[in-house]
Amino acid sequence: MRKLLTIDSRIAIYGNKQTIEQTDIILLKNIPDLLTLSESQARLQIQETIDSENIKADILFDGNSVWSKKKILRDIKKVKKYGMQKLPDYLYQFLHLSCGSIAHYNKYGWISTYPTIAHLKQFFRKNEFGERVLYHLPVWKTDAYQIVKSIEQELGV
Repeated sequence: MRKLLTIDSRIAIYGNKQTIEQTDIILLKNIPDLLTLSESQARLQIQETIDSENIKADILFDGNSVWSKKKILRDIKKVKKYGMQKLPDYLYQFLHLSCGSIAHYNKYGWISTYPTIAHLKQFFRKNEFGERVLYHLPVWKTDAYQIVKSIEQELGV
């Protein structure tokens, strides 16, 4: 199910009816000036709210996901500890939608291309467009930029 945010049609919320309604209320309460913010400012505040309020709904700003930093970093630590075979779906989505990688057909195709942590580190140094992931991100994608900086620190890139 999908709903546009009550006060800002740039933002779409996806999930079940209850999750969507809760998310709408939480965003309005935590970011009352959302409508006045630029996309880059709004994405950071939405990300902070997702993490602080443990929002389960998917939130898109102008059709692009706003990512949970807390969840991605938890996923990176899991992969570091248990290996790429334990790549969570959320982290896989982030990697192929935001970091300069194709989907490789599915998550298992992605894992076969990047089977070790060393391969993952190398991907962050040079993605499939030949760029460091951090520099590949557009300037408006501030939530992903903050995440990639933290991933690089966690992986020692």
